[in-house]
Amino acid sequence: MGSYLKLELLRSVRNTTGLIMLTVFPLVLYLLWTKVLRVVPAGPQQVDFAAYTMVSMAVYGAMGGALFIGGAIAMERSKGWLRQLAVTPLPAHGYISAKLIAGATGVLPSILVVLGGGALISGVRLPPGTWPALVVLIWVGVMPFAALGVTFGYTMNGQAANLAMIAVFFGLSVLGGLWLPVQLMPEFMRTLAEYSPAYQAGSLGWRVLAGDWPTVKSLVVLAGWTLLFSGLASWRYRRAL
Repeated sequence: MGSYLKLELLRSVRNTTGLIMLTVFPLVLYLLWTKVLRVVPAGPQQVDFAAYTMVSMAVYGAMGGALFIGGAIAMERSKGWLRQLAVTPLPAHGYISAKLIAGATGVLPSILVVLGGGALISGVRLPPGTWPALVVLIWVGVMPFAALGVTFGYTMNGQAANLAMIAVFFGLSVLGGLWLPVQLMPEFMRTLAEYSPAYQAGSLGWRVLAGDWPTVKSLVVLAGWTLLFSGLASWRYRRAL
């Protein structure tokens, strides 16, 4: 598995087009909200607007990076790569783990660029220990989306997989309060948001901004979605062979 993981990590790093899209687009959106439009009110009153939106857009970009690994998997399936791997000693969990780790590693540039934009362009000032905490928590928070992306990659082919991932990406981003704080949503949407992985991923960072620890509910919800999607990914991998 080690050699295959190294290969996946190298492929992730060398995908310069994907890295640029996943870092520049969230940063542009962040600057649009905070420097141009200024139309989205802050979430919790004790959290600065620029800092709150910074976390939202960092989660948004990291979500996309984690989820869209499914597109690469769908392409590999169409070329028969999975069937070639099936005759190697690499077990199913090794292939899936390598994909998840590579996808998780690929989201770090997006997180760092958006947080850097918040500090250097929008003047966000936080205690020194808060910055690394945000990186780690946002990174952990988007793990369910890496597993979901793998599931999509094994379930759908080509363009269908990409369209499905785009729909889920934007839908969960809106429901999770990354584009509009959940406090401004109707009550039934606020209830749904509390159990969505996007909202709980964002809440890890938002609570740190307010000086609070992540809640047990957030960790349980995120762990539950990660286990569910990982199980589905493993099942779909075996069916795809």
